[in-house]
Amino acid sequence: MAFNYKSTGLPDNRGWEFAAHICHAWVSQSMGRMFGPDRINNFMQNQPVTAAKRIMDHCDDWSESSVTIALLGPAKMTLLEDEKSELMARGLFGDRVVDTLWAMQSSHMARDAEMERDMVRVYMVESLSGMHDQIIGRKKIDKMHHIRWNMLEGYEKNFARIKGQNPALDKIFEDSLKQSRTSLEALDKAAAQNKPKPPQP
Repeated sequence: MAFNYKSTGLPDNRGWEFAAHICHAWVSQSMGRMFGPDRINNFMQNQPVTAAKRIMDHCDDWSESSVTIALLGPAKMTLLEDEKSELMARGLFGDRVVDTLWAMQSSHMARDAEMERDMVRVYMVESLSGMHDQIIGRKKIDKMHHIRWNMLEGYEKNFARIKGQNPALDKIFEDSLKQSRTSLEALDKAAAQNKPKPPQP
């Protein structure tokens, strides 16, 4: 089934629909040879759409721009690739979205308290997507196993820095961190048990 914004359950919002379709086009171009329409639709529903809903459901003072950025997903930084892309993005989504993207890309860009808040929230919901897609419930070790450990340790370190800013999101994030660590430790334990024993002298 092909992705359709109308099936997401999100409000009718022209900017959000554009953002979701930009993300869908990027994912289709990047992963279309590996994944068919059904898997790409699942990606859209389980990652950018779920990320956007988490902001709306767990942050009473959510901003429209933070939801827009969540819906752009992995395509968001393509809006800053050149002047034409940036100009188009400012026309579609407004200056606030583009300025926040620049602040996410460079620590030297000016940002205010609301922008900082939105950046933390986007980081949290995208990290939750990463944990649930890449770590939680893994059934076997593969060549990316050490990278997943690095991802988790990065999430844990960053959470220690931002914990307390978004209490409702914190609960989900902390639980997902625990599930992630449990999954990776279980894989390591199983690998150690299955490791061939050296021959006895």
